[in-house]
Amino acid sequence: MSDSLREVARQTSLLVSRARGWTGSAWDVRVTTGGTRADRLRALIDELALLGGQAGSGAPPGVRPPRVADHALPDQLIVLADDFLAAIAAEPAASPAAGRTGAGRHAAGLTARAHAAVTAARADLDGPGFGFRPH
Repeated sequence: MSDSLREVARQTSLLVSRARGWTGSAWDVRVTTGGTRADRLRALIDELALLGGQAGSGAPPGVRPPRVADHALPDQLIVLADDFLAAIAAEPAASPAAGRTGAGRHAAGLTARAHAAVTAARADLDGPGFGFRPH
């Protein structure tokens, strides 16, 4: 696994660890983007599902993950992130030896988009009293 994929996994893990501590009304806390914590995680989940499909996860085009209860969002996030990471890692051109040609650039671009999506979600969820700051 490349360093950039490891960083996507690390950032996702940090976000999941934090979100697993939210209970009840904590999911309804408003974030800087105007929605709730639950809304923000659902948006990230949808984005990772789209990126996973583009990476070749096998998900049908245009299908969104099912809506789950707020307390199940961290688990759903793990599943979608793992699907994305597995699809990217399975591409032969994703290996360091493949360089940045064709599919390698595609995989690198999708990885960069996933990293940006996860770190943006962490930044959006980082508000007064939220208890962590993205690196």
